[in-house]
Amino acid sequence: MKRKPVLTLYKKEIMDLLRDKKTIIVMILIPIFLYPAMMLGSLLVMQGIVKESESKEYKIAMVESNVSSRVFEILSDEEDKFEYKFKEIPYTDEEKAKEELKEKKVDLVIVSGDYKTSDILTKSDKISELYDTEDLLKVKCYNLSSNTNSSSAYQYVSEILRAYSSNLRKEAFDTLFDDAEGILNPVDLSVESISSSEQNAGSIIGMVLPFILIISILTGAIYPAIDATAGERERGTLETIMTLPVRKSDIMISKFMSVSTIAVFSAFLNLLSMFAMTFYMYKTFDMQNLGFKNFDFKLFIPAFLSLLICLPVFSMFSSAVSLCVCIFAKSFKEANNITSPILIVFMFAAMASILPNVELSSATALIPVSNISLLIKSVFSLDYDYHLMLMVLLSNLVYCILLVVIMSTLFSSEEVLFGEGVNGIHLFENFANQKRGQIPGYGDLLFLYAALLLIMVFTSSMLVLKWGLWGSAGVQAIILVIPLLYALYLKCNIRELYSLNLPKVKEMLGSVCLWIGGFTTNQVILSGLSKLIPSMVENSDSLNSTIFEAGFIPAIIVVGICPAIAEEAAFRGFLFGSLRKRTKIWIAVIVSAAAFGLYHLNFLQFFTGLYLGSIMAYMVYKSRSIFTSALFHLLNNSISVILTFHPEILARIPLIGVENPGIGENLGIAAVGIVFLALGLFLFGAFSKKGTE
Repeated sequence: MKRKPVLTLYKKEIMDLLRDKKTIIVMILIPIFLYPAMMLGSLLVMQGIVKESESKEYKIAMVESNVSSRVFEILSDEEDKFEYKFKEIPYTDEEKAKEELKEKKVDLVIVSGDYKTSDILTKSDKISELYDTEDLLKVKCYNLSSNTNSSSAYQYVSEILRAYSSNLRKEAFDTLFDDAEGILNPVDLSVESISSSEQNAGSIIGMVLPFILIISILTGAIYPAIDATAGERERGTLETIMTLPVRKSDIMISKFMSVSTIAVFSAFLNLLSMFAMTFYMYKTFDMQNLGFKNFDFKLFIPAFLSLLICLPVFSMFSSAVSLCVCIFAKSFKEANNITSPILIVFMFAAMASILPNVELSSATALIPVSNISLLIKSVFSLDYDYHLMLMVLLSNLVYCILLVVIMSTLFSSEEVLFGEGVNGIHLFENFANQKRGQIPGYGDLLFLYAALLLIMVFTSSMLVLKWGLWGSAGVQAIILVIPLLYALYLKCNIRELYSLNLPKVKEMLGSVCLWIGGFTTNQVILSGLSKLIPSMVENSDSLNSTIFEAGFIPAIIVVGICPAIAEEAAFRGFLFGSLRKRTKIWIAVIVSAAAFGLYHLNFLQFFTGLYLGSIMAYMVYKSRSIFTSALFHLLNNSISVILTFHPEILARIPLIGVENPGIGENLGIAAVGIVFLALGLFLFGAFSKKGTE
């Protein structure tokens, strides 16, 4: 990267972005005016709702009986203690009153009766001695639980009647016993929260604030990213910029720096706005003596300082994500369409702060977006774990760097810049108009694998629940058939797309060596992850029990053979075969491997899929034969099945058979794996200067 051209382009991009009114609105007006207005408005609305519910007059439909007047008398005597009132509306027909309730003409229906004819008086005459007859009431209420007024009316009525019943019971016991309270409450239970008022307030803020901040930061990054990519295309200035005597990667880095500057500035304004609003509310409550007298606002200063460090890095990550997505768009409209799913994903991940029992840990600190959400929740609860905070900071920084590298590579591809974009979905074209031998485009890949993911989510569980392990074979059939039919409709060259070439003998031997190396080094990775996140091992154990219950032969077929055919065809065939023709090989390898890891919908298997998927994609690239990766996949899954049924075999293998390997054992396993990986790469010609294609 050359510093001077990048800085010159950076100034140019900043000036272009600041000329856009949308950027100014998103960056300045929304944080300064909209969010405070939203918070104040929400507070006023909530206060109004609470005040209205407490001072409202509720219409009570009293179905007439010989004691209905007594019930309403109890309610009327107690309502003077509260701001709300009850209005009695007498009814003779219970069904008529219920119809009026359904039509919301009344808020609550009360049907009352006494115990004079019940068995309780015949069984014990003591009842009549302890209670007045008029107090032995039987009350039944009907309400609309979906209606706020009706629910509130029932809540207030039930509180009054329960309190009245409790007082009667206490008076009755006082006449029988000297220590009535001890008899009524033999267990004296009390609770005292040791959480400070600052922690209680911070936990509430920590649930709401992350969602607002994350979405506002992403919004502050999306619009500049759209203008810097799709906007350049629509204005026709992209071609002019590409003719400048600078590297394309420098152009992209300058765009990233400019978008990140806007996003970081927007993040600071958002944080400042939130801080000012929180401080204003604190001062307001303090002056009104609403319980904030001993509230130490200074305790939250470290929380804001922590965010000042982490949010800029997250803003850069959001900018990189936005640019990586928007770079495929050919217009503002298309960019808005393809960024909408990103916004939904960020919103879903940001909701981690409101989920119960989800806390910042070594595992969640590595999950993008959610880690920032949980970090904000943690620091505002005054829980400062600087080790986890550093993990969040470094993980976002690593993700950001990876995205910048991918983004620069994509920007250097003419296929990405001047191709048909993500809207190029050939499925919607007439079959007769399909070009024979064409390669699926980015739009085809996004559409197909998004549809495939939805089908998997909705069908895989049903198939497995109905047919057990054999249901997984049905899932594999879906994975195999849908991409194949798509390729046939597009008139693709199936043999070339799927790399259906016979491999050389040494490449098959290389597959075995790479599998041994991949299997052993993967054990080291899994050992580290299991210590970092022990819960992942429990999920793996439950999967093994499912395989064991099915039997050995069905497990070999479903777990070993089927994925070696179906998953290889889908990920190393259709997906990798399409990407390798449209982008750099290392991007094709990583993207196909990441998709393979995500497909398993398991945190543990994502890392396994990413690592082993990268090895298998590289094998297909070097050998131009999918049979090499199919052999790798078959060996890996089949050995897993064998070890599930015969764990004693694993115990006999040196180093790998150690139950809880230490650093020494892991280093030994890694050394063996690296040797076999090197040997396998050598057999695939990875160290030769001759290119593959």
